[in-house]
Amino acid sequence: MSTITAMFLIMAIGYFLGHLNILGVKFGASAILIVSLFFGHFGTEIPPILGSIGLVLFLAPIGLMAGPTFVNNIKKNGVKFLAIAIITCIIGGVTIVLANKLFDIPIELALGLGTGALTSTAMLGTVTSLTDSPLPGVGYGIAYAFGVLGVVLLVQIIPKLMGADRDVENEKLTVPESKNVAETLSRKLVDFEPHGLFGVAVAIALGTVLGGLKLPVGDKVVVSLGAGGGSIIAGIVLGHFGHIGPVNFTYKKSNMQLIRDLGLAFFLMRAGTNAGAGFVEVVGQYGIKLFLAGVMITFLSSVLSFLMAYYVFKLPLFGALGTTTGSMTSAPSLGALLEVTQDDRVSSYYAATQPIATIFLVFMPQIIWLFFGVH
Repeated sequence: MSTITAMFLIMAIGYFLGHLNILGVKFGASAILIVSLFFGHFGTEIPPILGSIGLVLFLAPIGLMAGPTFVNNIKKNGVKFLAIAIITCIIGGVTIVLANKLFDIPIELALGLGTGALTSTAMLGTVTSLTDSPLPGVGYGIAYAFGVLGVVLLVQIIPKLMGADRDVENEKLTVPESKNVAETLSRKLVDFEPHGLFGVAVAIALGTVLGGLKLPVGDKVVVSLGAGGGSIIAGIVLGHFGHIGPVNFTYKKSNMQLIRDLGLAFFLMRAGTNAGAGFVEVVGQYGIKLFLAGVMITFLSSVLSFLMAYYVFKLPLFGALGTTTGSMTSAPSLGALLEVTQDDRVSSYYAATQPIATIFLVFMPQIIWLFFGVH
């Protein structure tokens, strides 16, 4: 089977399965990950570049759509976003150490499980720089699938358990748009391309440059936002201003949603086939306890993050779930939340916490290694 055939067959089957209602829950686009695991196990390979392209195609439109309300949302909730992202990272770090102690697994493997459970490739980069062991990559592959699916299920189950009214909860997300939006709409601006692809391309080009900037920390570790983090920030800036000179950067949300969904599909496809390639063998070698350790890290981090956002910081329900997806750096779960809310305003909550969490997740493994690493 050719790669192109496999790609679009995975997409088609994934969307079909994602539409099925199972006990009141739909996997949505995340079902593509499940199908990809199966294909990956049987040898299907998707080029790594497709995953990278998918991530930026998903996050740049998110930034462009969140941009008009982002600054006002930060003014209103900025301290809360910062606190939630940091505390979620601390919870993640504590659960990694617990996994190391409770399941009696090497700290390198526990850190790898944490990178997958928290779906953070930036964190994986830090962990692999701390040790020559292949165990972090093994742990990432085992925990990643549930790291994605666990939070995808969470954002669907919690609103049902709480009997949430979608329209009522969406209204609580209302944040005034910036004055730039009204100014943009009142001006006659140039559109180089009518569907928003130009704006997405500019956001990704600027974002990959921004994400590629590296800040050295110590002898071995560097901090960077990566292409995804840079793209969402570039999209936010362009979306906030709405235009640069006579060039328009304000687009129809339906166009942005189409590009966003295509990017998410590509990202999940690559991640799933990559994780599926050695999933069964790795679990067979190291035992089911590794999977359980990953589940523990994902479950405790995401649930405690939500409870804190909702009950302590008093964010609206969908806003609390949005900050949870951001603090878990989980792009797929944001996709699931967007399907639940049917309202892109929740994206600004993800966009406000994801870059902060990304940075702190880079530092967190270094602190754990300092106290628990092999010296």
